[in-house]
Amino acid sequence: MLFTTLACPQCGGVLPRQASWRMVICPYCSATVTRSKSVVEAVRFKEAKTRVLANARLAYAFTSCIVRWQGQHLLVLKRLGIGESAEAYLAERMGPLPERVTLKLAHAATLPDTLAREAEILRALQQSRAPGAAYYAQRLPQVIGCGRTEGAGGHAREALVLRHPSGYWGSLAHVLRYQSSGIDPRHGVWIWRRVLDLLSFAHASGWTHGDLSADHWLVHPRDHGIHLVGWAHARPNASPDAIARDLMQAAWTVRFLLCGGEELPTISHRIPAPLADLLRQSSEDADWCARMGAMGVDQALKAAAREAFGPPAFIPFNPTSA
Repeated sequence: MLFTTLACPQCGGVLPRQASWRMVICPYCSATVTRSKSVVEAVRFKEAKTRVLANARLAYAFTSCIVRWQGQHLLVLKRLGIGESAEAYLAERMGPLPERVTLKLAHAATLPDTLAREAEILRALQQSRAPGAAYYAQRLPQVIGCGRTEGAGGHAREALVLRHPSGYWGSLAHVLRYQSSGIDPRHGVWIWRRVLDLLSFAHASGWTHGDLSADHWLVHPRDHGIHLVGWAHARPNASPDAIARDLMQAAWTVRFLLCGGEELPTISHRIPAPLADLLRQSSEDADWCARMGAMGVDQALKAAAREAFGPPAFIPFNPTSA
């Protein structure tokens, strides 16, 4: 068996084993010693951090798109959308390790604490102990913080800061700007299934969403993923009637996507009969939705899709295709 002894390069004294991974003081000559080449002294790190912060502030000194929030500076990059209670922006936390975030700023007429309540809802979902909680926590908005913020104009506004989900292209309402006649029904199947999957978790956790419009469905084209946002109208203690309303809203939104955004989407001839029948029943029969639940509707959708399109297959999705 081989033993390794660490010796001080200055006096030759034996060093404690912690010298293998961090700086230590030699007990014989008081020299600062380490074996690791990647160790950085705390004082040097703080000096570097100060320099980076100073350079960042200098670089953004002439822009008015900086929001100050809880001692941090958020650089607003672009607007993501406007809702009835807030505007959503893509922003970047300025600092030595910049981070992209979603910044929601409440409208002037929005009731106080509206965004604070949304933050509480999202935290409750993140703390759910329903089956699959660790998986679904990554597919629902994650709160960084909520509180008053002061923009460049000096006006305090309520703000909600969320982790920005990477890889998501935009909302499905935005997709219809490019595909005005409606998306391919095959894409409607996987999109609907992803939403039903998320709703089954929310309902099992005791919550209903309450506002399942296409603006609140963010799409990940490469991974066929859906990120469900807009939880301001969510309600706890989900009743069968509230669950049925969620499921009917989801079905109406799928009809909206397949028919190109008509105000009262009809069942177009492009939709195969098995899928068309399920869409009609899911969007118009509240009692059936209450009996089936999200997982029951999903099972019916799997059967209808197999009958209409055959075995499952991955179909590449391009949001900007005409």
